[in-house]
Amino acid sequence: MPARLLTTLVFLLAPLCFLTAQDYRGCATVGRSAWLDAYQAGKIAPVPKSLETRFVPIHLTLVGDDNGAGYADPLTLLNSFELLNDDFAEVNVRFYIDSDIDYLSSTFYYDHDFDGGYDLMRNFNRRNTLNSYVVGNPSEACGYYSPRGDAIALGINCINAGNHTWSHEVGHYLSLPHTFFGWESVGDIAKVEAFNKPAPTSLRYAGRTVAVERVDRSNCADAADGFCDTPPDYLPERWNCETGGIYKDSLLDPDSTRFAVYGANIMSYAQDGCVEAFSPEQVAAMNANLAGRSGLADADAPVFTAARVEDLSLLSPANNERVRFSDSVQLIWNKVPNADFYLVQLNRGANFSGNPLTSFFTSDTSVAITDILLPRTKYYWRVRAVNRYDVTGDFSGVREFVNGRELSTATRQDALLAAAVRLSPNPVSARHPLRLSAAGIGSGELSAQLIDLSGRVRAEQPRQRVSGSFELEFATADLPAGIYLVRVTLDSRQLTRRVIVTP
Repeated sequence: MPARLLTTLVFLLAPLCFLTAQDYRGCATVGRSAWLDAYQAGKIAPVPKSLETRFVPIHLTLVGDDNGAGYADPLTLLNSFELLNDDFAEVNVRFYIDSDIDYLSSTFYYDHDFDGGYDLMRNFNRRNTLNSYVVGNPSEACGYYSPRGDAIALGINCINAGNHTWSHEVGHYLSLPHTFFGWESVGDIAKVEAFNKPAPTSLRYAGRTVAVERVDRSNCADAADGFCDTPPDYLPERWNCETGGIYKDSLLDPDSTRFAVYGANIMSYAQDGCVEAFSPEQVAAMNANLAGRSGLADADAPVFTAARVEDLSLLSPANNERVRFSDSVQLIWNKVPNADFYLVQLNRGANFSGNPLTSFFTSDTSVAITDILLPRTKYYWRVRAVNRYDVTGDFSGVREFVNGRELSTATRQDALLAAAVRLSPNPVSARHPLRLSAAGIGSGELSAQLIDLSGRVRAEQPRQRVSGSFELEFATADLPAGIYLVRVTLDSRQLTRRVIVTP
């Protein structure tokens, strides 16, 4: 269900959108919110800018196709999230990632029209959050805010470094129209560029007559977006700015006054290199709109600390380890204080500057890599710990392993022992004992050792006679975090298992 809104917040027509310059195929016609009409008419009181930062949760869903492919690159997503928070710092709003980051495999939602987007939002929105979905193709647009679904859809290609699409759509979510409101009906800059003719006094758009804004600001409160501190803008397509952040040519307003169009406003269609900020009046409107969204912004500032890469240790596989050949290898690292998620990357090369073999978020401290591993092949991996309130941070160092034919430390494994012996928990915290147990193993002389990777025996259970089953424990309180081997010997039969000890 969508987050609760102020009862007057009703959009009239289709979702707002923000298109790519490279792939402009039209933007859906949009309405203007009744809430904004009431606010700009003085029927809704302005809300002073909060002196304290307000924290707004974002429910983040990454959508791939039916085969689980095509998901947005997590590192690019984190960079885009940082830019979103930078853009909203002047609003005194900070966004954070609510609960888990969800993955959804659905070709229908990955490449959707507006009805498909509404269906996505209706089925997967989380209450009292700003729901954001990152998909392959959001209705042929770079992104949009859907008033029906009360959520945002973002295109994977439009969350790159320096791209303000997410901020633009959040502006729509918080009631802002485009700076060129009304000119969407023209839809083509070529039709606007009648530079030797004055603009019309009004445009018919979205079921209403929209006054064209004049340079002298005499009608700024009633024309276009209704904000007097956003200069006139008649450009309804993406455009590049020249030196000084202006459009390459000037335009004529209804009074035949020639003016330059500035691209600094986030709600314009200027290319991202031109965009800088919201205007003060836009900031005031967003603050008032946010105040009316009951249950969305946190009343109390949370206490949080960014996760530190210094606290992160990659535990398994050990560096340069040759693991037993399998189509599944488990990567394990320690739990990092203040970390809510981990970004894991695996690659065939040590340089991760391009597209890694796989890259994904998890809230666990281990993950099984399946289906993509080749035998006798070297792989490189690294992990980044992420705090939901502060997504900045660095990756761990890079570790490597070889997916080989056989685990070098297990040359005399006994199949019956391997099937019978249980180690738990694994990984094991140094505050808890490691338990070994087995049943149905027959009778014999049993011994067990806990060995570090240098070969040093760190703990040992003396030889004892067993008949059919056993239960043993190793204390781990004095062990440094890392990888250890448990070696169990029953007469001439032997089993070696790897165990992870975490702090």
